[in-house]
This record gives sequence, C-alpha cells and structure tokens, in this order.
Amino acid sequence: MNFTYFMSHLQGRVQLNEQWQAEIKNRCQLVEIQKGGVLLYPNEICRHVYFVCSGFFRMFSLENELDETIDFAATDDFLTCIDTFFSQKNGKEGIICERDGVLLKLNINDILALQDLSTDFLRLCNAILQEYLILINREKNVFRTANATQKYLYLCRRYPGIANLVSHKHIASYLGITPPTLSILLKGLLRKTN
Repeated sequence: MNFTYFMSHLQGRVQLNEQWQAEIKNRCQLVEIQKGGVLLYPNEICRHVYFVCSGFFRMFSLENELDETIDFAATDDFLTCIDTFFSQKNGKEGIICERDGVLLKLNINDILALQDLSTDFLRLCNAILQEYLILINREKNVFRTANATQKYLYLCRRYPGIANLVSHKHIASYLGITPPTLSILLKGLLRKTN
C-alpha cells in the first residue's frame, strides 16, 4: 500500500516503467516510527531521503543547547537534513517524529546508483528538487515580508492542524518569536474569529 502510494506520487512527476518501479522498490525501506522517535540526531550524517506516508516530523538544531525548530514535514513531503545529506558531513540538524508515522527511505548510495542507471531517475530527482526550491523560495518571501500573524497563518495553511501536532514552543521557535508572543498572537486570532 505505502509503496504503491509512493509510486503514484512519483508518477505525477515522471513516468517510470515497471522496471524502474521495481528498481526503486528494491531499494526503498519501510520505516514505522512512534512519536518521540528520532530519525537523525544532531552531529550525525544524514544518509537518507524519506517520503512521509503518514505522521508529522520536525527538523531541529541544537544551538547553545537550545532546541531550535528549522522545519516540519507532513504526509506527502520528502524529508531530509539538506546540509548534511548533500555534504555527507556531520551536521547540527536532527529529525524527530512528532506524530506516529510511516515513511519510505532511500539511502544516498541507492539514489546515486539509480541516477547512474538512468536519466529518467535523474529527471525525477531534478523535478522533486525544483519543487522544493520553489517552495523554499515562496516560504523565504513569506518570512521576509510577513508579520508574525501572517507567518503563523501561512504555517497553518501549509500544515493544517499543526497547533495540535507540535507544542507551541516549537511553533514559536520556527516563527522566530517567543512562546508568550505566540500566546498573545493566538488570543488575538481567537478574538477576531469570535
């Protein structure tokens, strides 16, 4: 079920014949993880790209022993720690499961092998990378120009129900505000809806 869903997700970008589907399936591993489980600890090398079939994940870094939220990933997202994945050097980032999840993972060596075998897989990787570059650029513009309320509302549109998935301190960290400021912001939004 999860692999079939994953393949239909990929087929929306590049048509892969049955042989290529089998090649990818042979290299994918299913990962089931519970809330609080860690996919990657800070100071480790990220050797995988994950496809989130279900669950909710948070990327974080430890700066001066403070847990700072970098990003989130939900169903249908690809997930990795970009700096350490591409450099294959230890990084400051980690990945933790915030809601029980199921993922498919591909090792960097398998990704490189698939790219060497066919330009179709390389085209697929480029299509996914382009989508994420567009998303990152869009988010950069939101976070460059928006106030805290607008950033929070954008985050809620991107990840519906996020306030019930992660603690407010992690949302505040991601938005670059303090938890008390987020509390004031939320009270203001609640007043506007009533």
